[in-house]
Amino acid sequence: MKNLLFVSIAFPPKNDPECLQSARYFKYLKETKKFNIDVVTSGSPTLFMPHDQSLMRYEGGYRQLVEVQLFENKIVSFVLRKLGLGLLLFPDSKMTFHWQWKKVVRQIKKKPAIIYSRSKPMSSAFLAMKLKLHYKCTWIMHFSDPWAVTPLDEIPTSQLNKYQTAEKEFLEMADAITFTTPQTQALYANKYPHVSSKFSVFPNVYDPDDIRETPMIVNDKLRIVYTGGLTGKRNVNFLLPILNLICIKNALLLEKLEFIFAGPLDRPNSLFFKNPLFPIRHVGYLNQEEVKKLCVSAQILLVVDNPTEMKGGVFFPSKILDYFLCQRKIWAVTPQESATRDVLTGYSHQAFEHTEILAMADFLMTNIDEYTKKGNVSFQCSEIPDKYNARPNAKALSELILNLAPD
Repeated sequence: MKNLLFVSIAFPPKNDPECLQSARYFKYLKETKKFNIDVVTSGSPTLFMPHDQSLMRYEGGYRQLVEVQLFENKIVSFVLRKLGLGLLLFPDSKMTFHWQWKKVVRQIKKKPAIIYSRSKPMSSAFLAMKLKLHYKCTWIMHFSDPWAVTPLDEIPTSQLNKYQTAEKEFLEMADAITFTTPQTQALYANKYPHVSSKFSVFPNVYDPDDIRETPMIVNDKLRIVYTGGLTGKRNVNFLLPILNLICIKNALLLEKLEFIFAGPLDRPNSLFFKNPLFPIRHVGYLNQEEVKKLCVSAQILLVVDNPTEMKGGVFFPSKILDYFLCQRKIWAVTPQESATRDVLTGYSHQAFEHTEILAMADFLMTNIDEYTKKGNVSFQCSEIPDKYNARPNAKALSELILNLAPD
């Protein structure tokens, strides 16, 4: 069996979308019985990644677990960014993870044949790179989202060169680079054609063991649920003109509609929920079991992407797959030609651009009318795409690992 070192700050039982993806790939890599897997991750909880007891089911099965205690503080990080000293947090606020690489080496008992890292946070990749150099072994680097080639302008221009230099170094040093979406792969192939032969796609996945019947719940109102973070450009401000339009056309319809949101908020997005004029409420941060319970209480599940023009479609919100497992109608607000639209293509779900206010108002009014007349009949969607099943994707990843690190 090959010695595989799995490096990721985002790892269960911490609660975070990337933690769930790490958990699912880890679970089914174990199932192949081809690897002795050691794990290097941050301590639980980690800032913005709270401990989630419901994810303990993914615990165990590794040969050795090395937990790195991070030195991070939300207030300090905020102040440094406000003072223009954000580069001190390079590559992110969890940089003390890779600073402690020598401590990690002292704890690892067996030399790895291959390292598999997942990021974001990018500090995971920084640690993996240092471990590759130390052990002189093969390294597969997974980019969950774009980094320095960012479509969201998250990196200040004054700091961009340092990020781009590091990104180029990583892409050249890694033996294989995997991305979550074909759109991200194309973005990087265009920027770095000289290393594009090392690129492949391993998408976000769902755990097939989580597939089960989810009977519809009868509500007094058509319930629309959103779970996940709302930060920066990902916001729900587009809802106000939609609901205003419905109010003008038929105000009584709003009495048959409710929106429930759950998940972390940044300060600007939290203001949206302070004094809602419409049936909209936010229920705070939930663990994974609570999220599932809320989702199956809905008739429609809402996905919101960043409204970025050309490149915004590279992101693949992993919650879409959890929504599929809930077997409810999905309403996506996303750019054209996005990864989200690709996932939903061929299924009875609806996708709109952020500016399609009239079309989304009509969509809501039609569904309110449908629910009032027929109840839950139109909202059960039982098809689940096998393309995103964790088991075959982890098997394909195991084959990539074995090809890169043969006996």
